[in-house]
Amino acid sequence: MQTVRRPLWRAFATTARAVRHARRGGIAVLFGRRSRILGALEMPLYVDWAIRAIEAPRFRRLPALRVVEAPVGADWVERVREWVDRDSSLPGATHALRLDCTRCAACCLDNSVALDAEDRARFRASRKPALVAQAARRILPLLPTPERPCVHLDGFLCGIYPHRPNMCREFPPGTEQCLYSREEMFGTPFPPGR
Repeated sequence: MQTVRRPLWRAFATTARAVRHARRGGIAVLFGRRSRILGALEMPLYVDWAIRAIEAPRFRRLPALRVVEAPVGADWVERVREWVDRDSSLPGATHALRLDCTRCAACCLDNSVALDAEDRARFRASRKPALVAQAARRILPLLPTPERPCVHLDGFLCGIYPHRPNMCREFPPGTEQCLYSREEMFGTPFPPGR
């Protein structure tokens, strides 16, 4: 079990209030003709992943305000409103969330994991026949079941943890991508004990 401090999504009517929330660690949303999110300028990990979550094509630094800004595309506005609504019952700019990835594995279901050159070299060096055979692939295979889990998932645990791909190593728990996977698997982004 680990505790992560994730940013809370909040909607604001004014840039000044949005900036204050972002500087305190939250994700501030300004809805309108040009909807956008603001996060702390230092681009902490969770701000970076929030920008990835909304598939923003770009972001810009606003040094005078000490924030970064990324556009929210029209196809993401509804989902972002859902995140703001979900987080509305939690106080503050951030929220401590306890996660047990060894009892979850939601991110290992139906997610395409691209293998880079370093991953393929790690697979070859492992001398494990299944990994050596997959070293030529560009994508980690999924099982052909409705859940489409990674072929290396053993219950809730990674069967190749010491050799896992870089995408898996870098995936931070508690991001919107993590919470989405948890919601898809358990019906809620915050399942008890997971």
